[in-house]
Amino acid sequence: MNKKFSLYMFIAITLWAGSWVSGKLISGGEFQSQFIFWRFAITSVCYLAIHQISVRNSKEYLGIGRIFKNPALTGLIILSAIALVGYNIMFILGLKSGLAGKGGVIVTTLNPLIGFILGTLLYRNKFSTRIWLGMILGLLGGIILIEPWKYSLSQLIDGGNLIFVAAAGFWALITALGHKIQKDVSLWEFNLLTYTIAIFLTIPFIWNKDIFNMQQYTAGFWINTLYLAVMAGTIAGGMYFYASKVIGSARAGSFTFIVPGMALLFSFIFLKEIPQLTTVVGGALAVTAVYIINRKK
Repeated sequence: MNKKFSLYMFIAITLWAGSWVSGKLISGGEFQSQFIFWRFAITSVCYLAIHQISVRNSKEYLGIGRIFKNPALTGLIILSAIALVGYNIMFILGLKSGLAGKGGVIVTTLNPLIGFILGTLLYRNKFSTRIWLGMILGLLGGIILIEPWKYSLSQLIDGGNLIFVAAAGFWALITALGHKIQKDVSLWEFNLLTYTIAIFLTIPFIWNKDIFNMQQYTAGFWINTLYLAVMAGTIAGGMYFYASKVIGSARAGSFTFIVPGMALLFSFIFLKEIPQLTTVVGGALAVTAVYIINRKK
């Protein structure tokens, strides 16, 4: 696979690994609904600026209005926005009830698996034995990172973990839809419209909140919101969806196998969540899985 896209994916997943730390800090406060609104708003503004720059440099741009003349395409973008809102809600709710590192493991381990299933169902993709071997290896690495033998059955299926499973499903759906939508629209149009529509979808959650009262927010709130909106949402999201358009949603999703180890590492550095030997073993298996899936035949 092209080294450029591998680099894009590596930068994206590194930034996303840090998002679990920022998300954990946000989830412990009292402004979760406001955070989701501001995250979408700031990310939307960032993509609007990038979109305007790309338009100025294009002499053949047909205008974003053409997209809404295609009902099927409009429906897919709205569905993508719904999935984005769902992911962020699950992201915050899950972090309120669990460890940031463990959440990063569950979501990023299940995401590529669900992505492969969606790719098979939606696009009728056929994958080689080598790719399935990599998927199994990545799943094994995720299981080791989760350390299920330390928990009872009731703990493994508690509300917090199920929320993370739902988050993985939402993100896999966004990836699959993004790959399909970008056949007809640009990366910047896709992200701009998805995040802008998502802003309006958050209204039921913030209509009775004084969201524009800036004095209520702390410096920590803005630091973490800006990180999640600009670094994780704009830069990492842009790189991820750009690469997924070229290499496919399934292969792009496989890179998230690397996130768990980084999420646990960052959680140790910033949140003092102690990693163990299983982190090293599981992380090594995840990296190996990505190599097997994406290496040339």
